[in-house]
Amino acid sequence: MRLKYLTLLFCTVIVAKMYAKPDDILGEWVDEKKTGTSIYTKVGENKYSAVCGWQSDGVDKNGNPKLDKRNPDKSQRNKPVVGQHVMDVTYNPEKNTYNMDYAYDPSMGIAMKDCGTIKISGDTMTIKAGWAFIKVTKKLRRVKTKFY
Repeated sequence: MRLKYLTLLFCTVIVAKMYAKPDDILGEWVDEKKTGTSIYTKVGENKYSAVCGWQSDGVDKNGNPKLDKRNPDKSQRNKPVVGQHVMDVTYNPEKNTYNMDYAYDPSMGIAMKDCGTIKISGDTMTIKAGWAFIKVTKKLRRVKTKFY
């Protein structure tokens, strides 16, 4: 009888972990190379926004914040990259994914709309984005302790 309850508890935990909840995206995420982070916050029901949280090369040789010189919006080019708005996301409960409504890559100066999806499994975020014939997959890990 005890084994039956343990098996049921184990299966319940496994199934619960398989299904993301909308707020699983909240928090700070670091890229695979640990060169930068994104911080996701909630801005509405099933709506999230991200800003650039930290970059390994976020300052110039004089110690000043690097500016977002490649931003397609000329009014943003005199602002630091760190803190810059980089993503808007909507959670889709039917598909258990997040749709990227807007994404901006400061390293390339490219902003796109409706360009991909995000899936979260535990502490791993998988971003699949694309534009025209260019497809990109990135994996990020949840930041639990500050390493910078």
